[in-house]
Amino acid sequence: MSTLVLGIEWRLALAGKRDLAMRVMAPLALVWVIASGAVPAAAAVAVYAVLFVAVGHFGTVLPLLRDAKTGITSRVVRGGVSPASYLLQRAAASASLTLVELVPACLVAGAFLNASTSEILTALGAVAMCLWIGSLLGVMAAAVSRSRSEATVLCGVGLALLFHMSGVFYTPSPDSFGAMLEGAAPFRVLHEAFVTMVGGGAVGGGIAGAVWAVALPLVVFGLAPRLTASLERSS
Repeated sequence: MSTLVLGIEWRLALAGKRDLAMRVMAPLALVWVIASGAVPAAAAVAVYAVLFVAVGHFGTVLPLLRDAKTGITSRVVRGGVSPASYLLQRAAASASLTLVELVPACLVAGAFLNASTSEILTALGAVAMCLWIGSLLGVMAAAVSRSRSEATVLCGVGLALLFHMSGVFYTPSPDSFGAMLEGAAPFRVLHEAFVTMVGGGAVGGGIAGAVWAVALPLVVFGLAPRLTASLERSS
């Protein structure tokens, strides 16, 4: 599969140095305020999980809707890039760029939680996995939305449900239905990577996250013609 679209997205991002700087500083400033005492550490870990995934998710959805509206999506696909290649490269570009932008914020969060180097590296790995999952979900959310406002509502509700299922907002009782859902949830690994910095213990949810990270690209690949057609209709 060609990496043309991925390369273009990276070059465009690096060319807009002011925009890139703002995309680094915004989450860094928020994390600094949260980590420095605005939110207790036990609650801050949930905020980090929500913030990092939401940045990557919306960073995929809104640009895709913009490009569909301006006709870029249609021109790229008609120019010879397959729908699957286009969508997967856009998701990969969004996830990788967002990961780079969030590294300073992750380091600050880890520093204020007195995390070890291994815990910070584990958290960065979880962030990378969940950004990839969030970007792929963003591709599908953009395809079924018909406007930015509709996408905002759809993504907000969808992410809230997935975070709740992942145990970010509450801890389900053992052997309950909620615990079963948490075991299969996509973002549990990210939340627990930060929880470990506070209370220690093992990071759970890695297997479920890996399954999502492998299964979603296959879903996008299989539905790519329909997804791109839907994006073009949204214009």
